[in-house]
Amino acid sequence: MNIILLSGGSGKRLWPLSNDIRSKQFIKLFKDDNGNYESMVQRVYRQITTVNPMVKVTVATSKNQVSVIKSQLGGNLLGEILFRQFY
Repeated sequence: MNIILLSGGSGKRLWPLSNDIRSKQFIKLFKDDNGNYESMVQRVYRQITTVNPMVKVTVATSKNQVSVIKSQLGGNLLGEILFRQFY
C-alpha cells in the first residue's frame, strides 16, 4: 500500500502560533503515549506506520516546507510543482 500525505499551506489560521515559516501541522502540540510532544504530521505518520509498518508513506508538500518534513519524518518527499492557495 502507498499512502500520500498532503502537507502544505501558509499557516495563517492558527496565528500567532503558526506563520509563513512554521505552519500548524509542524507545531508540537500533542502528546504521544509516552508523554512526548509531537506535531500533527508526526502523529498521522506514526498512526499510519503503527497500523502497517511496511506501508510506503510519501509526503507531498511545498518547496519551503521540505526541510521541516525531513527533520520531523525523513523518508520520501514529493515537492509541489506549483504553489496554489486553496480555501
